Amino acid sequence: MSSENYAQIRKGGSLLLAWRIENKRVLIVGGGNVAAGRIVKALEADAHVTVVCPDDGLNNEVRYRINQNQVHNWINRNFEECDLENVDMVLTAIDDHVRSREIYYMCKARKMPVNVADIPSLCDFYFMAEHREGPLQIGISSNGQAPKLATMIRQHVADALPKNIGMAISKVGNLRQKLRDIDSDYESSKKRMGWMIRVCKEWSLDELANLDDKMTDLLLSFYGKDEVPSFNSIAKVSKSKEDIEEDKEKRARSRIILVGAGPGDPSLLTIKAMTLLSQADLVLSDRLVPAAILEHAKGEVRFANAKSGSEKTRSSDVSQDELLNWALEALEAGKLVIRLKVGDPFLFGRGGEEVLFFKKRGWDVEVVPGISSSLSAPLAAHIPVTHRGISDQVLITTGQGTKGRMPEIPEYNPMRTTVVLMAVGRAKNLSELLLNRAYPSDLPAMFVENGHRPNEKIIRTTVGDLGEIVERENIVSPATLVIGRAVDALLVDEERQG
Repeated sequence: MSSENYAQIRKGGSLLLAWRIENKRVLIVGGGNVAAGRIVKALEADAHVTVVCPDDGLNNEVRYRINQNQVHNWINRNFEECDLENVDMVLTAIDDHVRSREIYYMCKARKMPVNVADIPSLCDFYFMAEHREGPLQIGISSNGQAPKLATMIRQHVADALPKNIGMAISKVGNLRQKLRDIDSDYESSKKRMGWMIRVCKEWSLDELANLDDKMTDLLLSFYGKDEVPSFNSIAKVSKSKEDIEEDKEKRARSRIILVGAGPGDPSLLTIKAMTLLSQADLVLSDRLVPAAILEHAKGEVRFANAKSGSEKTRSSDVSQDELLNWALEALEAGKLVIRLKVGDPFLFGRGGEEVLFFKKRGWDVEVVPGISSSLSAPLAAHIPVTHRGISDQVLITTGQGTKGRMPEIPEYNPMRTTVVLMAVGRAKNLSELLLNRAYPSDLPAMFVENGHRPNEKIIRTTVGDLGEIVERENIVSPATLVIGRAVDALLVDEERQG
């Protein structure tokens, strides 16, 4: 028999699996950015997560997940061998490679699966660059050789996916389960599969995504006759006069409101924002909105899927689409929907894009302003962004432009205060850009981390040292950067000399 009939074996790959770890006990060693990403992946797979790391080794995200009881157990010390008792999987995320190797061999002695961050040869499995939309998960693996390239490829794949693909898969899954409920006979599996394949082929993704419960039940009535009707015929029959009137009433009750959450202190919310939060049926929130603000929401609160740690785990565009689709579903159901955004909705918050999105679909949008960190963070650091004789203009820009582009900053003007949002990850590049625009290297600058929050931190630096100070002080988002002579405007002579 010719070997041409069979696939050639390509050595060096991994066995790609969707590993179910629901209710499994996962131990994560470490508390930094890598550990944060591992925690999110384990929690999204419904695992029971234990973190072992001393308190001073926890970053803000890991600490948040511990405080929110998302992590099932936190052991406040360095790893000890006894931590491996009653554990199903171990993920190490520490910088100590010697200790990581020791943990690896301890796990091997117990026949326990382990992943050692940054040492591919000590990994039983790799984490893939993942795209997720609802039940859809797509993983890209470089087998530990080029994680960054895998992430870039993941983004290309995500950009090429059809809209509503996640919703369509959810609706097909619901249809498939209901089909099994009405015909669970093992001998009918071929008939069930053939009918489901025809539905998926003959209906578009948008039609599948719009398959509601009433339409699903009506569609299933054609299974016994082995027929697949068109979407339009099902939609027309499923809408009675009563349904149409009910839809009109629901639409009349529905409201979508963009609300600014301010810099994070609940007392800085507007009275109108606080009132709306208590009235909303559904709050769709940015993940940076603190829990202290969300406590005022009486209805359901949802977040888009996470982008965690230093490695972004999913496309921001996909997360945005997910939130917007949730909003549309709630509006069709007659609900009051609040889109809660950090700071002010119209300042680097995609608020304008969201208004256009809803307007194109026939919904009027209300907007409630919020205090922006671009002005409140300087205030927290006692920096007047304008001050007579020192600054008569303010430039507000972002360090994270569209598709990673740096902002267009004009030539230096000594009378201008420059405020940069989302500058932490691009501090070194931003420093080079400003120097090329004739900003003095010793021009005062100030990072305000978590402005107006209990963990507020103010770090003084200069334009020439932006990149170095971020690394040395471990500055993390959210942080606002203020640059210019106004940084020193309220210092008295003794402080300047000191």
